[in-house]
Amino acid sequence: MLDRLEIGDNGHCERVVEKHPFAIFGGRADKKSALEGAFEAPDKKTCILFSGSLYNGKKLREQLKPKPKGSSDAALVLALYKQRGRKCVHYLDGSFAFVIVDGDTLLAARDPLGQRPLYYARRDTGWLFASDLKAFLSSDAKVVEFPAGCYLDLQVGARRYFKLPERPASEVNVQEATEIVRMLVTDAVRKRCREGELGVYLTGSVESCIVAAIAAEKNRKIRTFSVGLEGTQDGHTAKKVASWIGTDHTHVEVTEQDILDKLPEIVHTIETFDAPLVRHGVADFFAAKAAREVVDVLVGSDGANELFAGYPYLRPMFPEKLSDEVRKITEDLHHTQLQRWDRITRAFSLEGRLPYLDRRLVHTAFRLPVNLKISDDGRSKWILRRAFSTELPAWVVDRPDHDDVHFTGIQEALKGYAETVFSDEDLVAAQRGESDLPPRRTKDELLYFHIWSSKFPASFVKLLGRTELT
Repeated sequence: MLDRLEIGDNGHCERVVEKHPFAIFGGRADKKSALEGAFEAPDKKTCILFSGSLYNGKKLREQLKPKPKGSSDAALVLALYKQRGRKCVHYLDGSFAFVIVDGDTLLAARDPLGQRPLYYARRDTGWLFASDLKAFLSSDAKVVEFPAGCYLDLQVGARRYFKLPERPASEVNVQEATEIVRMLVTDAVRKRCREGELGVYLTGSVESCIVAAIAAEKNRKIRTFSVGLEGTQDGHTAKKVASWIGTDHTHVEVTEQDILDKLPEIVHTIETFDAPLVRHGVADFFAAKAAREVVDVLVGSDGANELFAGYPYLRPMFPEKLSDEVRKITEDLHHTQLQRWDRITRAFSLEGRLPYLDRRLVHTAFRLPVNLKISDDGRSKWILRRAFSTELPAWVVDRPDHDDVHFTGIQEALKGYAETVFSDEDLVAAQRGESDLPPRRTKDELLYFHIWSSKFPASFVKLLGRTELT
């Protein structure tokens, strides 16, 4: 058994520190359990701290001999490591970050696109690993983000085990490609809806409507959630889709004051000041808060805009530039949209699942030519819409792209408040930027930066991703 050094005595999630001869793990746990994600092998020589979800765990468990001693994903990965060593990462289907301590060596790894966060620092006494930047606030060590799709084995060094396909297929049958996309999306959603008290974050985007519709096919008790500013059209499409599907839907209405009251907490939670991420994160925060009251798993739709070129700024691009940009924003997901999603869901002890980042679907999407993502007449996410055109009503899959924008009321409220705080001269000065800081592009981003900089050191800026203003 691991030695428990410290534990709190109140709240749903408690602080726990557990000691191993070669490692000290810290984190949160329920009162009835040890540190979540921690497991020690029977030989007392190896231990693991694991964060994430595996979707092929049952299959792996059946194949392993001897069987893992514990029922958790952490125990499974440790048993797989015992048999396969560092090659264990190739067998994992899911979102994960883990560190295995094996005597005086270790193996650390992160899932292909970085759905689960992992940072590290070196000190004279060893290595520091954490899932949040906040964990390093009291340390003077240089913090580095562990790269997605990589592992670190102290015996051989760092290695990349996952890469996006270099180029699209030279010839693609549109009908076959459409059917494959439909099959892979359906399988990815069903895979993530097998266990737990499930909710779907129904933003109203075509990709979230697809997820909700597939999830509801197998589980009529599934809950859906949306959020918006009171007195606006925010959530209109989501409520209409939920009614059509027949889900138990919760729409959260917030006021501008609700948003402003929670804004410092939200910026601190998602650990960024990037304007699009914070605007989206505000909506996520209130949706996740409501979801946590009734479910423990929240299924989202992040990743579809990257894989299928859904952002408005992508539409005018020439094919070569579009292909490069889609690759860039997908490779950047680990410190942009995925950072936002992970921090918000974990803040409410929700397990966040993202079907569009299924490994097989990602690989297939990057084999598709970009003209199947943005059609010749400028429709974004074209093949995704076509794949589900017979399963969703036309008013969902065929509505204009400009109607596929969400939380407009929340975004406008944030921008409007920032206008009352900062002048045009303030923004011009911020846009020049300091030599070691990126320019603040909008007044609301300047607002978020002031909050962020009061909580994090300037040295953390280099760890943050940036998204395009839309």
